[in-house]
Amino acid sequence: MSGLGRSRWWAGVLGMALLLGCEGDDSLKQPPAADDGIDEGTEPPPPTQPEDPPPPDDGDPPPMGEEEPDAGPPPVDPDAGIPPVTGGGVPIPPDSASWRFLGTAEGGPREVLGVTQDEGGNVWVAGGEDGLCLLAPGAASLRCYTMADGLKPWAPWKGKDPAPETRYLKVLSVTGGPAGTVFVGYEGRPNCESEFYKAPGVGVVKDPSIYKSGDADRVELQADGTLRVVHYDIHSPAHSVPGYGHREKLCTVNRIVWDKARNSLWFASNHGLAWGEPDYQGGEACSSEEIRAANAWVYAGVEARQRCKFGVMEHVHPAIAMGDSTTSEDSRLAGDVWGVAVRPDGDVWLGSHIRTTRFKIMTNAVGHVGTGAPWNFEAARKQSEERKHRANRIDLWPDAVTEPLFPTHEQRKDDLVSDLALMPDGTVWVSSFAWGLAKMNDAGVVTGYLLEGEGDRHVSSLERDPRDGSLWIGHRWGKGLMRMHGEGEFVSHNPALGGRGGLPIWDIQTVGSGEERKVLVAFSAQRDPAGNIVRPGAIGIYSGK
Repeated sequence: MSGLGRSRWWAGVLGMALLLGCEGDDSLKQPPAADDGIDEGTEPPPPTQPEDPPPPDDGDPPPMGEEEPDAGPPPVDPDAGIPPVTGGGVPIPPDSASWRFLGTAEGGPREVLGVTQDEGGNVWVAGGEDGLCLLAPGAASLRCYTMADGLKPWAPWKGKDPAPETRYLKVLSVTGGPAGTVFVGYEGRPNCESEFYKAPGVGVVKDPSIYKSGDADRVELQADGTLRVVHYDIHSPAHSVPGYGHREKLCTVNRIVWDKARNSLWFASNHGLAWGEPDYQGGEACSSEEIRAANAWVYAGVEARQRCKFGVMEHVHPAIAMGDSTTSEDSRLAGDVWGVAVRPDGDVWLGSHIRTTRFKIMTNAVGHVGTGAPWNFEAARKQSEERKHRANRIDLWPDAVTEPLFPTHEQRKDDLVSDLALMPDGTVWVSSFAWGLAKMNDAGVVTGYLLEGEGDRHVSSLERDPRDGSLWIGHRWGKGLMRMHGEGEFVSHNPALGGRGGLPIWDIQTVGSGEERKVLVAFSAQRDPAGNIVRPGAIGIYSGK
């Protein structure tokens, strides 16, 4: 599938899945037994497009630094100790005086899907079809930018502009960068993930205006208020990835994370995770000589090939084989990526609709050998995807069977990860669009669950508060905005939101620290069954304790 689309996905995919669940209190629940399946017909259907054909399974990384095959996924640990990792101090009650809201009356978009701030204090808003919106420091109103201002939710194909009359703008995600710079993610057109892979036949046309839609931009604000835009064309040219031809899979960017310390961007997208170069200025190669050196390979024994192209490298996903009788063992189920968290060592936790993995981009030994470069994307990818590394494909809400067995449609309980929040002690809180919260330790072992009740479990966003270590929690529906100060100690902030707690909350970000910390909340729009906006969204800025 080409991403949630923030609205249309819910009717088709979660309409059945969200009927599951049980009422419960807010105490931390121990993980269920591994054979805790789900009832037939009540879980989301699998994505309709299998993974592109993988290279032969014997195409392992070079032996130097390679891990031994593992014994399977880490078990859930019902006896693990659960030290408190959030909060400290007395829970803070909601306070309307600490909030500032901006909506359409202040020039904001009708739909707010993401909100961030760059290092210069500019607040940027993912405004869906209304574009990218800016609240400059000290301003009372927002300015919104569209394709007419240079936004580019598309890329050329073979040097040509594919069908400009069919271009589609929907800004889904934003993350602030250096002063005046924001990284912007787009929704691709319907079927953008599968369009390039249509089976050949009479009358079959692969439309580049579909498979080249979406992706991301680097947007830089100019002194005169205009924008300088550089596009990230998230794809892999033919033979730039060992064992693959040209790839056009990723097109809808759900979240973006900027790892300033390692000069990296992470694009959480439909089907997988991609890396981007934050300083990319166009061209056909990443600018860092070290990165290029670490990701070069020899093609056909002679010609040097470069994996680092167009400022991006893609993609990785903790996919599993599909066990339905109508599919082959080589068909892999990947799912959309929504959760991304960069560990202190530079590795990346990523959570998808199917599995969660530690992408060992900074700790795989292969990238260090003989190059002096910090990391190797392909070696790390294999440590998440190859069959022998199944321990690194973590099933947070377990299916009825575990690898090496392949679950059938009826045996699956898809995790539907929506976000990740990394705590200072290495604990990871993982939210699900359907199942609430899971708590995972640094080793990837699930130690408990929260928010499993029917009205609690539709969680769409998480953010750790750097001021006190509490956890902000946004819901797709049900419970609005809450804050967890200690294990199971929740405070609802809905009374201070002026009714906005009934809107979907797709994104929460924090900026600053100490008393200067601010919490940015994206309150999306309410739509009717036909998809029309009947209640606009808003930007929320919280500056309280």
